[in-house]
Amino acid sequence: MGKRDNRSIARGRSRAHVLGVFAGILFVVLCGRLFFLQVIQHDQYAGFARDNQLQRERIPAPRGFIKDRAGHILVDNVLHFEVKMPWHTREDVSGTVAQLAAWLPLDTTRIMQHFDAWKKKNGYAAFPVIPDAGKFTVSFVRANSDRFPTLRVVSKARRRYRKGTLAAHLLGYVGEVGDAEINQRGERRYYPGDMAGKTGLELQYENKLRGTDGQRVLEVNASGLVLGELTDLSTPPRAGANLYLTIDAALQARLEELLTGDKPATGVVIDVHDGAVLAAASYPTFDPNLFATGIPQAALDALLNDDAKPLFNRISQARYPPASTLKIVSTAAILSNDLVDPGEILVYCSGIRRFGNRIYRCWKASGHGAMNLMTAFIQSCDVYYYKVGEIMDVDMLAATARDFGLGAPTGIDLPGETSGLVPDRKYYDRRLGSGKWTQGQMLNNIIGQGEYLVSVLQLVRVCASVANGGYLVTPHLVNHVEGEAPVAWSRRRVPELAPKTVSFLRRAMRGVVDDADGTAHWTRLDWLATAGKTGTAQNPHGGHHALYVAYAPADDPEIAMAVIVENAGHGGEIAAPIARDFFASYFGATVSTRIGAEGGEGKGQ
Repeated sequence: MGKRDNRSIARGRSRAHVLGVFAGILFVVLCGRLFFLQVIQHDQYAGFARDNQLQRERIPAPRGFIKDRAGHILVDNVLHFEVKMPWHTREDVSGTVAQLAAWLPLDTTRIMQHFDAWKKKNGYAAFPVIPDAGKFTVSFVRANSDRFPTLRVVSKARRRYRKGTLAAHLLGYVGEVGDAEINQRGERRYYPGDMAGKTGLELQYENKLRGTDGQRVLEVNASGLVLGELTDLSTPPRAGANLYLTIDAALQARLEELLTGDKPATGVVIDVHDGAVLAAASYPTFDPNLFATGIPQAALDALLNDDAKPLFNRISQARYPPASTLKIVSTAAILSNDLVDPGEILVYCSGIRRFGNRIYRCWKASGHGAMNLMTAFIQSCDVYYYKVGEIMDVDMLAATARDFGLGAPTGIDLPGETSGLVPDRKYYDRRLGSGKWTQGQMLNNIIGQGEYLVSVLQLVRVCASVANGGYLVTPHLVNHVEGEAPVAWSRRRVPELAPKTVSFLRRAMRGVVDDADGTAHWTRLDWLATAGKTGTAQNPHGGHHALYVAYAPADDPEIAMAVIVENAGHGGEIAAPIARDFFASYFGATVSTRIGAEGGEGKGQ
């Protein structure tokens, strides 16, 4: 019995010793851990403690301004306020909105519908309960922060297009970012609710116009009430760069005024030497401010369903048959390839030309009489060009057209520019089948009524290349980005365009205006020499499109212009007077734009 008791006592002491050793080890470990946390990692955990008292808010950077060539502001930003709140459940939002509605005139049903749609896109980001808060609302929320501790008044810079619809298709508009932008990572990522360029220069220069966000660090208590801002930890946003354009606001307004009517239209004016766009317009137009504030669905539907397509940028995206304006290119191809003697009377135009089993008609039913190349160009005689089309190879005209930049984007700094279409042998073999098309295609092509499709930008630089002596310029809208050197826009020689060809084209285009039989003679100005080429494009879906390209002054060219009015009639009657009146404004005079004010003699293609 005694022996067993001694053994039990010994085992007890052994266990106590083990427990004591274990407790000692545990005590040492705990002391070491406490030393590590309180001494070694003191700064880190002190930071975590501070972070529990801090709230970080991103400050979106304001976008850069857009200014015209004289520095006049076209697009800037205006301050507005949002009332936002963080949330975890729908009841968080509905409860706060119900409380607010007791004090403010709010449509709670509409707000919650907005929330349901908004959360699908933006997840758990802070919800803008009142996205455009007035002064009274802002004052109320700030004065009742104890009653509504989760509400935050956030100031934001909203895009403002100062002149409304002016240059809308050039400037473009901003809109709220979608999932694709939000999912992009990086230092300058987008967040739900951010605005980004959607069209025009706003999109093209998004990386320049968009600034760098800042951060506001706020100290909050346990209830989430803001105690103040820690300015030493906050960083201010950096605004985006300003764009300085080549366009002149006054000239832009004048061009838009001249294009405004009952038909869709577009026009472009450029410097013939460097391609700087002085004015460019697409009509009908729209107000980009609608998109900056979040366009209502009804207003958007009205724009999208409008048959005149006001959102469609006819400057860079529309394609038209060039009609007789292509005769500039066709004439260059004739001369460059020595197809005819330009002084020879090649045809007697009676108004028709028979080729194979088809009859091809001239725009002037009674005919033009005896025609050489110069008179055929000035009077736009189709029969003369039909005759040449019988011997011109399809690839010959296509090559010259491409030399003049047709069939490819001009390179203007706008998104989504069209290439147009230049048909060649491969095109017809692919479309109609090898050996299944005839030379008759060329009779339509050579007068610009075949498959050729061009943009108004392509036409204006064809015109400019004649005016400047044979150089193809790149139309551009931005002169420079603030803080950066001006962009050196390129220009290149038009291949195979000999000086004698340029000289012929310049004399011919001047004759279109100055010659008594010229198709634009009735639009001439006594005090200003101009040169141009009319065109009337047949349109199977409506009236003829009226086209005109011109430059001025004819002797020492400064600017070139192209005008297209859809479904309107003859180019000499409809489009040419628009160019005349713009030239009059540009060079310092005014002329009535009333169609027919000077009579109808000489009007035609």
